[in-house]
Amino acid sequence: MVVLAVAVTACGEDSEGGGASVEPEQSQTPEQSAEQSQTSAQSQAAAQPAEVACGRAFKRPASGDLRLTGRFARRVPAGRPIVNGTVEITAEKAVRGVAAAAADAFLVRDGRVVTTALPQDAVGVRWDAAAGEKKTVPAVASLLSCEPGGKPLAPGDYELYAAFVLTPDDGAPTTAYGGPWTLTVE
Repeated sequence: MVVLAVAVTACGEDSEGGGASVEPEQSQTPEQSAEQSQTSAQSQAAAQPAEVACGRAFKRPASGDLRLTGRFARRVPAGRPIVNGTVEITAEKAVRGVAAAAADAFLVRDGRVVTTALPQDAVGVRWDAAAGEKKTVPAVASLLSCEPGGKPLAPGDYELYAAFVLTPDDGAPTTAYGGPWTLTVE
């Protein structure tokens, strides 16, 4: 998955997910410091990208400062190579940085990654969003297995996820995830 990529979840349901960011530390009492350390550790864990690798188990990390809502077809015919959709990204707080022009999308079945994000040939774009602001980006999910040979997915229900990587002006890259959204291959 490209560092500035967005993974998309399929299935036209309006579900929400998110990424995370770490707040800067401030002067505080020892009690406040201990509480912030725990919160910061949780935020840092949420900010770490989940491993999206073919055949590996996947569990979406905790939500953070970006909320993702995928809009995709709920059903697609078997043998189709891709499904197009959009991902709406809502900023929980103001954020400025650089991100991909599109979201990455991948599918999971029985808790394991069965398709991975398609490559993107795009330069990062400026990302400025006020608290509560929504931006929409395109997303394409592969419907071909990520296993060697890349055969079309078998009919059945899949979970579609989206991922969006943002590199804020004042910090390290963070990955926001959305989904799961149900996608049925018929």
